[in-house]
Amino acid sequence: MSTATDHGAPRMQGRKRSKLACEPCRELKRKCDGAQPCGACLRFEYDCTYQKAAGKRKRGASQPCEPAHSSVSSQQDSWSPLNGRVTSAANPSNNLRSVEANSGSAFLRRLALRLDPKNAPRMHTFAWNAFLGARQMTSAPVVQPVTDILSQGEMGRLASVYFSKVDPVYGFVDRQQVEELFVRRWTTTTVNKTEEAVLCGIASLGYLFSQVEPTRAELNLVESARATLERAMSDNPSATSITAWLFRAIYLRVAGTHHAAWMASCIVVHMLEAAGLHCEPTSESVLAIPAEQVDPETRRRLMAVAQHLNIWMSFDMGRSRVSLYNESMMVPAAREGDKTGELMELLPYSAELDPQKTPEAADLIAALSAVMERTHTSPPSILAQCNLALCLCRRLQSTNVSFTGAMMDKILSLTAKGISAAQDILDARSPWHHMANVPFQIVCVLLAFDSLSSIAQLKDAMQCLSNVAAIYKTDATREALTTASLLILLHQRWKEKGASELDKLTKLFPVFASDAITDEPLSWRPEDTSWLDSIAGEFYNLDYSDIDQLLFPTHS
Repeated sequence: MSTATDHGAPRMQGRKRSKLACEPCRELKRKCDGAQPCGACLRFEYDCTYQKAAGKRKRGASQPCEPAHSSVSSQQDSWSPLNGRVTSAANPSNNLRSVEANSGSAFLRRLALRLDPKNAPRMHTFAWNAFLGARQMTSAPVVQPVTDILSQGEMGRLASVYFSKVDPVYGFVDRQQVEELFVRRWTTTTVNKTEEAVLCGIASLGYLFSQVEPTRAELNLVESARATLERAMSDNPSATSITAWLFRAIYLRVAGTHHAAWMASCIVVHMLEAAGLHCEPTSESVLAIPAEQVDPETRRRLMAVAQHLNIWMSFDMGRSRVSLYNESMMVPAAREGDKTGELMELLPYSAELDPQKTPEAADLIAALSAVMERTHTSPPSILAQCNLALCLCRRLQSTNVSFTGAMMDKILSLTAKGISAAQDILDARSPWHHMANVPFQIVCVLLAFDSLSSIAQLKDAMQCLSNVAAIYKTDATREALTTASLLILLHQRWKEKGASELDKLTKLFPVFASDAITDEPLSWRPEDTSWLDSIAGEFYNLDYSDIDQLLFPTHS
């Protein structure tokens, strides 16, 4: 069945009429997209029902849907992610819509196709990080023992960088144990390969977060860790090998390519399950108890960081996340100077955005309010909060929910904080993956909002992207800046087309006839123009395709 919500080639001649229309659209003679509920019923809050066809079961037939909210203007009640009203049997059309809304790159593609199908940027994960695998040198890296790559003093310096910049955000190792580990490695001849991979992971992240340009030592450390870990893939996983793989997943998320990073994150979660570290141990189960005694706090932190990475990489790429039976979502205990808990408290909200689940619009609105009310104190944590809020906005917009009033003000306040946080980590030369990604996604969402207040914030987001490209001179950052500029240009041209048509209309049908214009003041007062607000609100509730049909109708 061909519907207006099919995700295929760009629509070049307006929307196609669905072969199946709901009852309200049939009665009102509206174009129906055939979804359940359809876009028109969502927008105008009708009960979307379909007539059963004899001998053939139609999709979503005669199943009424609760009306969705068409506008969000104020904060909703608090919401518990685990109590959200969800079902596991998601409609395929809604499932695909959720996958696309979770993915910033798919959202960008949809936005661009609405503005200009001919010149829309290709489907690509723009600004996924600042490097996209470009942190390389001309000659290939080599596998070496860590003691041949670094001196003990250099290892200590890199560990200090790691614990000052990375560990406060992704804290899952004990600093004292790490220091004892590298002292032992440089003072004995005994080599434990997984411990070697842990040291390589810490040192490579130390270089990444202290050097704008890559060094030969950094690349050799990354390659040595990879070779060691892949050779041991068939071994039973341990807390040490899982830790080493998690270091690799973090490095690839910040500096690597999409597929390699996503695969590493999946491997970590599977290893946690294989080691029995993915859930709280209980004596009531007959399943095997993990042979290795692991500190409960360490286990929770390993699981939390691994889940965080895998969920968001899967969302970004439109892929399935690794969902485990009986997986633990316990937030690690707070410790001084550690912000890991701030990120991990966002996990329940993130998990509920799984496309297999179908939270109602009211639940998503309440979740967005709850996320925005949270207090995050470090720049990387603020960026994670902002990233989740942007995803919730995309999900809501995919169901034709619009934002106005106090809710819009709160969203723009958080995006402003996100832009500032991205600039802070750039100034600290800490190239977290959200440094370029969040400002880029903010540009996309601001353009989709298409209000005066959202457009006014574009300059700050673009300036931040420009600053990132000026410091980290990679193809990825330049491409992100160029693509964001192209989106703004397409948006400008689209607005100019509409303005041109309106200009023609006002000239054809002027407000006053020339002989009726007088010098007397108008009788109406400025305070009597509240009706204009409702018109503006209705205009912003229209999506691009609706306006295209209004301004540029397709004649058969």
